Amino acid sequence: MRVLFVASEGTPFIKSGGLADVIGSLPKEMAKQGVESIVVLPKYQDMKFADKIEYVTNFDIFMGWRKCYCGVFKYELDGVTYYFIDNEQYFKRPGLYGYDDDYERFAFFDFAVLELISHLNIRPDVLHMHDWQTAMIAMLYRERYCYYDYYQNIKLVFTIHNIAFQGKADPHLLEEFFGLDNYLYYNGNCRNDDCLNMMKAAIFYSDIITTVSPTYAKEILTDEYGEGLQSILQMRQHDLYGILNGVDYDVINPNKDPMIVKKYTPRTVKKGKLENKLALQKEVGLPEDPDVALIGIVTRLTRQKGLDLIINQFEALCGRRVQVVILGAGDRVYEDALKGVAYYHQDKVSMQCKYDFGLSCRIYAGCDMFLMPSLFEPCGLSQMMSLKYGTIPIVRETGGLKDSVIPYNEFEQTGTGFSFTNYNAHEMMDTIDYALHTFYDYPENWDRLVQRAMKEKLDWEVSASRYIELFSSLL
Repeated sequence: MRVLFVASEGTPFIKSGGLADVIGSLPKEMAKQGVESIVVLPKYQDMKFADKIEYVTNFDIFMGWRKCYCGVFKYELDGVTYYFIDNEQYFKRPGLYGYDDDYERFAFFDFAVLELISHLNIRPDVLHMHDWQTAMIAMLYRERYCYYDYYQNIKLVFTIHNIAFQGKADPHLLEEFFGLDNYLYYNGNCRNDDCLNMMKAAIFYSDIITTVSPTYAKEILTDEYGEGLQSILQMRQHDLYGILNGVDYDVINPNKDPMIVKKYTPRTVKKGKLENKLALQKEVGLPEDPDVALIGIVTRLTRQKGLDLIINQFEALCGRRVQVVILGAGDRVYEDALKGVAYYHQDKVSMQCKYDFGLSCRIYAGCDMFLMPSLFEPCGLSQMMSLKYGTIPIVRETGGLKDSVIPYNEFEQTGTGFSFTNYNAHEMMDTIDYALHTFYDYPENWDRLVQRAMKEKLDWEVSASRYIELFSSLL
């Protein structure tokens, strides 16, 4: 079986969020399990390993009235073949997204992927698309390419990583960029909220739709989480599957991590975490105290991540015997609020307003607890990383957080973390207090909790097997 993965980012080449981690890990694990895995990405200006990729070919793409150059580069890594689409007009610029011509840029990329298949003779059994940037491939294939002999019988799978980002565009772009008749808009195939909705098009035209956790697959069928697409998803719910993302234990592993001060295993976790804790406190400017409960927060500072709850209860939290280290950047309103709290509680709070992968690893390794009270969370990777490092997550039961963190049961001595149900600041604070009570008053129970957390298996092996079963059922 040959699977062609198409995405707008992927580690280790270029990353802005969790999508890149999936593209960096899932094809690699599927290759280990015997699937021929090919990944297609744009060739960005800021891409790593740009000096190692090799030129393959080039051809022209006709996109509306435009004649566009398309170069193709290649790189092989971990049993996966990567192809990079080159066009300096569209991709030789800083960053990945946020430009006025993003819809044009990724329309070009979508055409390039479909043309690449025939130019390189790599017809896949399954074409696996990710998020709105690649969503229109499904519509282009069904309306234009599937009629050619070479392209027939390719199965289409579309994965929703975050339904909040749908690719909503002016309807005239359907003809302007994709060369498709406007009747496909007016008949509803790609129309939603009076605009061209690229994600809706992929949901409509794909054979199977997946999302990144079982709970999120149920949530997006509801008015609360569906972001206006719940009706079309309800129509396709028998083709909708939730498969939990995993983490790459070759990278996320306290026994291998070169970024942390002291490597450790479940057997040496107590000593290892203590050394990392003291080093982290020193690095971020907190008093070096081996006994205080150190809580970590690594996140984008946005409403989705539950920052309203955290800010609401921060004064109450600072009244407890805790230290808090925050790493992240995002919306100015949250940055300013957290900087203010950190200024007035310099002995308890360290605010690191940036993104630093090395520091994030040291936070996972050095903290006792990890706070993640998201408003919604399709999957989430931070809680899985914290589990692997023996840092106990405190999460809200939504999406992948509910699927990956087993609530602590003090009577049966089970569970891997602490969780609360409602999006409520006081409920979050009660859960933090329960975790602190366990940490300070029942240290033996806490140690057992850490052991269970570190032994929880949340890598890609099981999830990749689930994808392979799903793809095989299509064929």
